[in-house]
Amino acid sequence: MSALRVTRLVRLTRVATHAAARQSLRTPMAPAVAASCSPLLAALPASRTFSKAAGKKAKGKSDKQPAPSSDSAAEDAEQAVAVLLEKAKKNMNGAVLQFTRTLAQMRPGRADAGMFDELHVPAYGQHVPLSQVAQVSVSGSHAVTVNIYDPSLLPDVKKAIEAMNPVFSVREDAHALQISFPKMSKETRAEMIKAVKKHAEQSRQHVRRVRQDAMNHAKKLKESMSEDDVKAHQDEIQELTDEAVKEISSLLAAKEKDLMEV
Repeated sequence: MSALRVTRLVRLTRVATHAAARQSLRTPMAPAVAASCSPLLAALPASRTFSKAAGKKAKGKSDKQPAPSSDSAAEDAEQAVAVLLEKAKKNMNGAVLQFTRTLAQMRPGRADAGMFDELHVPAYGQHVPLSQVAQVSVSGSHAVTVNIYDPSLLPDVKKAIEAMNPVFSVREDAHALQISFPKMSKETRAEMIKAVKKHAEQSRQHVRRVRQDAMNHAKKLKESMSEDDVKAHQDEIQELTDEAVKEISSLLAAKEKDLMEV
């Protein structure tokens, strides 16, 4: 082969090599291939094409939030209803219980110290059982003496006892209160029945306030449950109300009968 031909072959080889190099610069090389070709290429950052794609994918993952479960929302609503009904029932039963205690304190006839067991009186900024601030003892067939430990409490204790039963005759005596139980008469009976009816109505009003509060809370659940479900729960609240009012009326009727027979 002549020297001229060899020179031409060398030139053609160089041209081809340069062209291949330029083409490789235009086409991104995968990182793994670059690493196998040259340690210097392995140290270089990945091409902008690869980094943008990875960045978009990562961003997409971080922005995506799991959708709330409808089953979970329904369970929360049902739990709220259960708490609401339990609270309403407890408060209504409390009104019935308080009325029962009030009736127990309104006994005609002979004196009985036990009728003051459920009486609460104001003392030191709160209401406490009478037994914590005084001693009650029977002093006659129709009389009871209340010895108060702290004389400063005497006025408030007197008011509480007078409100307990309007037929009581309460008189201050030093550090004590003398309570007289009047014999049952037509006037006394009528006054006691009037007082019993007043306490009954106050208890009914308390129950109705509890009902209204529960109904208002039930309406707010329309956002998380159907109107039919809300209506069903409101019916349950009404049933609790009817039961409590019926119990109060029954206690009132029994007490009126008791007073009429004395």
